[in-house]
Amino acid sequence: MIFLSKEDCHLCDVALEAVEQARRKYPFNLEVIKIQQGDEWWERYWDKIPVGLIDGAMIFKYRIEAEELVRKVKNRSQNLTS
Repeated sequence: MIFLSKEDCHLCDVALEAVEQARRKYPFNLEVIKIQQGDEWWERYWDKIPVGLIDGAMIFKYRIEAEELVRKVKNRSQNLTS
């Protein structure tokens, strides 16, 4: 999963904690990227931060709860193995 964040973002801090809680319940790879103006992610996601992406698909923006994220990650992995 890619977690897009930016500097001074309270929602990002809250969402990242939910992501970490989800990883403790259902381990998955995580890459945290802090976007900034001018980078490849900025134009597409600056107004949706925080954003969670799996295989390029947005699975959440703004807010996420740990249990909801676990469900989404499990569903995504089951779809990939079916």
